[in-house]
Amino acid sequence: MADLTPPPGAPEEVVTKALLRDVDLSLFGFSGTLSLITLDNGMDHTRPNTLGPQSLQSIDDAITAAEASTSAAIAITGKPFIFAAGAD
Repeated sequence: MADLTPPPGAPEEVVTKALLRDVDLSLFGFSGTLSLITLDNGMDHTRPNTLGPQSLQSIDDAITAAEASTSAAIAITGKPFIFAAGAD
C-alpha cells in the first residue's frame, strides 16, 4: 500500500477500525464461513465513520487477513445506521 502519511499540520484523524470476524453460514443454510468486516470508529451514529490514512490501512489489513482465511466470501458493512460519511 502507498505511504498514507498525512501532511504536517493536518487535523488528527478519527480512526475507523475494520473489525474482522467469521460468520458461520450453516446458520443460514449454506456451508462455509463469511469473513465479515465491520467499520466502526467507536462513536455513536451521530459521528459517521470516515476513511483517512489509518482507517484505510486498517481496512487493508482486515481484507488481507480475510483473503488468507478459508472463508467462502468477504463482506464489508458499517456500524448501525450508516456505512461511512459520504458513502451512503
